[in-house]
Amino acid sequence: MPSSTVVKIPFKRKLAMIGAWGRSRLGAQARAVAFVVVYLVLAQTLLLKEPIHDPLSVVVGIAATIAGLAFFLEGLFLGVMPLGERCGIRLPGRVGPLVIAGFSLVLGVTATLAEPAIGILKLQGGSARPWSTPLLYLLLNRGSVWLVAAVAVGVSLAVTLGVFRFLYRWPLKPFIYALIPLLVAVTFFFDADPNLRAVAGLAWDTGGVTTGPVTVPLVIALGIGVSRIVGSRSDASGGLGVVTLASALPVAAVFALAAALVPSVPAPGSPAAFFSKAERERAVFVAGSEEALAELASGAVASSSLAASDFVALFPDYYQLAGTSAGDASDGGTASGGLRARLGDSALSALKAVLPLAFVLIVTLVFLLKDRLVGIDELVLGLVFAVLGMFLFNFGMEKGLTALGTQAGSSLPRAYERTERPDRALLLSGVTEADVVKAVGPDGPAEYIWMDGTNGPVAVPFDRALWDEASGTYRYVPVERAVFDRWGENAGFAAALLFVFILGFGATLAEPSLSALGTTVEDLTTGTYKKSTLVGMVAIGVGLGLAFGFASILFALPLSWVLGVPYALALVLTAFAPEDFAAIAWDSAGVTTGPITVPLVIATGLGIGGHAGVASSFGVVAAASVFPVVAVLGSGLWRTVQARSALAAMSQGGRS
Repeated sequence: MPSSTVVKIPFKRKLAMIGAWGRSRLGAQARAVAFVVVYLVLAQTLLLKEPIHDPLSVVVGIAATIAGLAFFLEGLFLGVMPLGERCGIRLPGRVGPLVIAGFSLVLGVTATLAEPAIGILKLQGGSARPWSTPLLYLLLNRGSVWLVAAVAVGVSLAVTLGVFRFLYRWPLKPFIYALIPLLVAVTFFFDADPNLRAVAGLAWDTGGVTTGPVTVPLVIALGIGVSRIVGSRSDASGGLGVVTLASALPVAAVFALAAALVPSVPAPGSPAAFFSKAERERAVFVAGSEEALAELASGAVASSSLAASDFVALFPDYYQLAGTSAGDASDGGTASGGLRARLGDSALSALKAVLPLAFVLIVTLVFLLKDRLVGIDELVLGLVFAVLGMFLFNFGMEKGLTALGTQAGSSLPRAYERTERPDRALLLSGVTEADVVKAVGPDGPAEYIWMDGTNGPVAVPFDRALWDEASGTYRYVPVERAVFDRWGENAGFAAALLFVFILGFGATLAEPSLSALGTTVEDLTTGTYKKSTLVGMVAIGVGLGLAFGFASILFALPLSWVLGVPYALALVLTAFAPEDFAAIAWDSAGVTTGPITVPLVIATGLGIGGHAGVASSFGVVAAASVFPVVAVLGSGLWRTVQARSALAAMSQGGRS
């Protein structure tokens, strides 16, 4: 036997190879994030005149996000994806449909838990107030485990249905016609209930969260394997349509969970009503315990939402109100402990996300399929990379892109409304009633006082609520006019919607999975529908969807109509599209909502919603998912009409 030859690589050469690999992988993720980061920073600082808060933390978070996504994807390609592909190819030929269904169910659950963006939903728990949206608060806090479980069940059912669809060659369109109208109808029903209305947007957004870099490649690999075994029409089209089901069924699962929980939670109302004795049992269910409910009430006192006297009357056994010992606890040791706790939580979440998925795939290969593992060194390295990447991604998103998106969302209202600047407040002394004058201002008659400015006396709006008559002190808080106020009343709203359109358009162009889908559609249509056309249509659709989604926040539009109209149009267009092209169009809704786009859009929407006082700002991701379907189907139908017209013209010319 010939002896194996060991090639020795010099140390400098090793460093050069590692550096080239790092630049390639990190560079790809940096380019995907660069547009969004630069765009948000420039818009906030130059256009909206608002500085980036805590910039060092944001920079570190973005760097961790880029590194985490690079390591995570590399780990998937080295360790997890080869296992998934082998299971997808070998399962249909060696086991029966029931075993495949069981594997699909387990795969759907573990793949959902491994999605990077699924953890972002848990970070939004602080955005909901328990008395304003009790059910939403429950699902994002104590019930977040139930929420993730419902989403995982939905994905599992989608994968199982997808596999059976390939086994028995069921068309996709009947599933679309059955699921989408039902979900839209339920949305209209939810809109009629204040508690359920707040959850409808969250339910729809879970469909975008689940179809990320883990679930999509795995279910497509499984679909391709099944398609090859049963002899589908084209290997290129195998796997299509599963992403659509994986986007729709989690919505149905969350709807079912919300409907089951709503009788157990109080109706939305005031803090006093939520914490009252009459609603105590339901409020405790939302909080989790009597002690947790008292802590919520204590926080409501600290935020001036609940009177201290009401707290004492409602919770006589709890005497320490929020904020009385906050200063004692806010020392360096506590901050350090909080950081360690967050790092520990991120590490534990990464292990829980990656290892169960790998375990399921390994057990299936070794014990069910009696296959052997190959490339164990690559498998171990891939799992280490995936865990490290998930850890860095979770930690970095919270500190980086999510924080940047929240800041941008909070600053965006400066485009269309006046903004108070407490950071520039002045304390005037010696102000008496004689100094107050009445005059007609831009908003009608108002009271003013005079103060010395750099160029002489300046009239300052007078608010009696900020005046202490006894001491003669007046706290003046400057109010800046809207950035686009000079161009008309609606110019600011138009600028805000244009801002989010460009954000969605640019972020979508950087999605790598969209490029892969474009190649598939060009192959299926034999070049008549170009990859560049698909990418452009999807990017336009995402931009329009974000604009409509944010318009629903700004103008308090019902989510049922924001989603119902485009989904109705998509269903009509689907009737005229070929089966494969319809599957591609509907799958495009899933591939556009990647691990960067989803958290950023949710954070920005919550930033705007929190500023505008909107109870729930979810649903923007759902709007960004349906409009690409309409754009792709519409452009495909237009191309078909053009092609038929060209053929008819050629036929006419040939006869003449």
